[in-house]
Amino acid sequence: MRKATLPFPFPLEAAEILRRRSLILTRLCAQDEGFCAIPVQGIGEETMDSMLRLYDDIFLNGYLGRAMRCLHVTISARLTSSAGKFLCTRGMLRQIKGAEIRMSGDFLTRLDEGPFQLNGLSVATPQEAFLVVFEHELCHALETALYGQTGHSARFLGLAKGLFGHTATRHSLPTRRQEAARDGLVVGSHVCFPFRGSMLSGVVNYIGKQATVMVPDARGEYRDRRGQRYTKYRVPLDHLKRIP
Repeated sequence: MRKATLPFPFPLEAAEILRRRSLILTRLCAQDEGFCAIPVQGIGEETMDSMLRLYDDIFLNGYLGRAMRCLHVTISARLTSSAGKFLCTRGMLRQIKGAEIRMSGDFLTRLDEGPFQLNGLSVATPQEAFLVVFEHELCHALETALYGQTGHSARFLGLAKGLFGHTATRHSLPTRRQEAARDGLVVGSHVCFPFRGSMLSGVVNYIGKQATVMVPDARGEYRDRRGQRYTKYRVPLDHLKRIP
C-alpha cells in the first residue's frame, strides 16, 4: 500500500502514533470524568461523537467525514461477545446507507488495571484499551470507505499497522463467556440457582452479562423437540452453581 494512494499521512512513525493517541485520550478525559475514572464509570454520547471526530481530524485529515458522513459511534451494554463491531447497511447499487461502530460498554466498565494486550499492542489503562479497540473498528470503516468492502486481509492489516501500529487483530480481553468457562460454566451446563426462597435447576442456554437457564416446567412457555416444556430464567452468573 503506497502512501500516494491514501488521502491522509501514511504510514506514521511509532512515536507519532503514540503522540496522536495520547492527545485524543487527554481531550476525551478532560471532557468526560466518568470515562477518565478507573474503573470506568461510563462514557457519554457526546464523548463518543468527539472520539470519532478527533480520530478523523487527527489521523485521517477529515477523510471519513467527507467519504462516509453517515458513520456514527454507539455504546452498547448488550454487546458482550466482542469489544467492538463495525456495521454497514447498503441500498440500491450497493451504495452505503448507514454505517456504525458499536462499542461494548460491558468491556469498558469491566476493565480495571492493565496492562492489556490488544491487536499486538500493550496498553496500560482501560481508556487506552478502549481506544485501541475503536481504532480496529475504525479501520474497517476506513477500508469500506476506500475500497467498498472490508475484512481481515493483508490490506486491512496494512492500514491498521500504518495508522495505529497494530500488528495483530486479536485481543486478550476475556468475554463474559470465557470468564464463565473458567468457572466451568458453558452452554449446556447443568446448574442450580436460588429463586424466591427455593432452589431451581436447569440447563444453561446462553451466556452474556447474565445466563439464560431453561428450567423444566410442565406449564412452561418453551418446548423442545421431545415435547418437554421449560420456563426461561435470566440469572446473574455469580448466582449459578454447576451441577457435576
